[in-house]
This record gives sequence, C-alpha cells and structure tokens, in this order.
Amino acid sequence: MERKEIEAYLNRLSDLLGRRNTVGEIVLFGGAAMVLAHQARVSTKDVDAIFVPKADVYAAASEVTREYGAPEGWLNDAVKGFLSDRAETLPLLDLPHLKVFVAAPEYLLAMKCMSMRIGKDETDIRDIRFLIRQLGLRRAEAVLEIVEKYYPRNRIQPKTRFAIEELCQEHESS
Repeated sequence: MERKEIEAYLNRLSDLLGRRNTVGEIVLFGGAAMVLAHQARVSTKDVDAIFVPKADVYAAASEVTREYGAPEGWLNDAVKGFLSDRAETLPLLDLPHLKVFVAAPEYLLAMKCMSMRIGKDETDIRDIRFLIRQLGLRRAEAVLEIVEKYYPRNRIQPKTRFAIEELCQEHESS
C-alpha cells in the first residue's frame, strides 16, 4: 500500500466511524509510520497499529476492505507484542472521527531494532538505517541507549546488538 492508499483508507475509516457516532484513535507503527510520517519508503504491506475502540475500528476496517479492495488484514494490531510501556507518540492526522498518531522517531527506532528480522527481510534493516541517519546517530552505543530507554536491557537479544554494531560501523565508513 502506498501513501495515497493508506490515507484514503484512513479517511474512509473516519467516515465510517462517524456513521457510528464514534471517534477513534489510532497509533501507527512500522511500515505505515515509515511511509506516512517519514517518507522513508514508498509502500508497506500492512498498517501495524493499535487503536480504540477496537471493535468499531475493526468493523470499519472490514468495510474499507470490501469497498476499496484493500488487502485482508490491511489494518492489524500484531505490533502489540512489541509495545513498550514507555511509548512516545506524536500527532499525525486529525480527521473528523479519527485521531491518528505515530510512534516518535526514537521509539520507532527502538521498536524496529527489537523486532528486526535479520536475513528474512531487508526492510527492517533499511528502516533502521534511515532512522539512525535521521536521528543523527553514529555510534552503536547511542542506538542501544535509545533502545534501552524503551526496553529492559535483558530483553535485547545478542543478535540485535551485533546487527546494530554492524549497521553503525557501516554508517561510519560511508
């Protein structure tokens, strides 16, 4: 899904929530945040988010799927397994019946680092590279400090630490 598609889906979601006399809230993470808030890439396969009221938003998202031919599960909350209780968000869109927020760049970087799929999908690595550059980070210690701001040190896997070190070495030499 590209930016215009996601925006159309969110606008329609707002309209459908309005028909239910409901105002929803949604926080975007992952690829949708990279596409909409950071213009870091052109598309994403889905919209990883948390939202309320959950049942109403899911019902409206199903209608969007039918009306627009959006991919099944285009809006999902699978990201909830990577949430931190120290989450930081920023406002992104203020639609009539849907308030859209996005993970703050540091928090998004921490989440991306914690969920990175090494060797399976280079998208995570590209997103992490982008966020490291955007935040002006140079050293692995600085990146890990951000990750530890949101997640306990003992939850950070060794493979994640090694990948961050490698990405920062690569960034220094370029």
